[in-house]
Amino acid sequence: MRIITILFPLLLSITLQAQTIKIWGENPASSKMKRPELTVFKATENPTGISVIICPGGSYRYMGIKHEGYEVAEWLNKQGITAFVLRYRTGFYGNHHPAMIQDLQRAIQFVKENSLEYNIDTARVGLIGFSAGGHLVGTAATYFDANFMAPLGIHPKVSLRPAFVAMIYPVISMTDSIAHKRSRKNLLTKHYTPEMAHMMSLEQNVRADMPPVFLIQCKGDKTVDYRNAVCYDAALTSKNVLHYFKLYDEEGHGFGINPKRGNGKAPLWNLDFIPWLEKIEQVQIPLK
Repeated sequence: MRIITILFPLLLSITLQAQTIKIWGENPASSKMKRPELTVFKATENPTGISVIICPGGSYRYMGIKHEGYEVAEWLNKQGITAFVLRYRTGFYGNHHPAMIQDLQRAIQFVKENSLEYNIDTARVGLIGFSAGGHLVGTAATYFDANFMAPLGIHPKVSLRPAFVAMIYPVISMTDSIAHKRSRKNLLTKHYTPEMAHMMSLEQNVRADMPPVFLIQCKGDKTVDYRNAVCYDAALTSKNVLHYFKLYDEEGHGFGINPKRGNGKAPLWNLDFIPWLEKIEQVQIPLK
């Protein structure tokens, strides 16, 4: 495989006007790597220095990038938070693990290496993920000290550990009894090994040094079994990981932050997220 060498500052100067960054450059090692990109939503009013990389969901096959990406980013901007919406590789285009986590780690690297351009704090780069995107950000929080980009010849000098992660109606487990099978197939293929299923079952790999986790789920979720979040909450608790968990007694999945897409209070999770973020950061964020 050809080694990738990209000068991020040069790439930034070329793409900043469009506010879209090809995270692997214009001539990556594989044609499949041309699609991943970051769309930048820079906070201009009362910037807090906090930034968030957003991973939309879609069963690791497609991507609900508008309602689980752009709409969330625009709301975060109103809170003074700079947001980056990640279009990562998916199974629809023939991609499987580790493509997705490579894209997210590359995004973390890019954001931190260009922090001055965006007026953000490298120690306050967090992640938000929805459904399969929730699994992806959870993977980044679990394996932050494993460089999945190493086979590509990329060895970041910045830490790949996120400051916090928010996992919204997330896929968690690859275990048969509660797995979201479409996500598992797209991530691991139908020929996955027990070892890989264990590695990607986040509830089985919680560690005490993980970043803080914000976790919400609906008990009546008809897409992802709510027990994914319940078992993850138990695992986080057992390892004393700082986290917030709220299980809504209602149906709902794929609503982003839009109440019109939900059936109750769950789509208003974002109103709980900001106070939680204030608490773990001990900073004041103007909630709007």
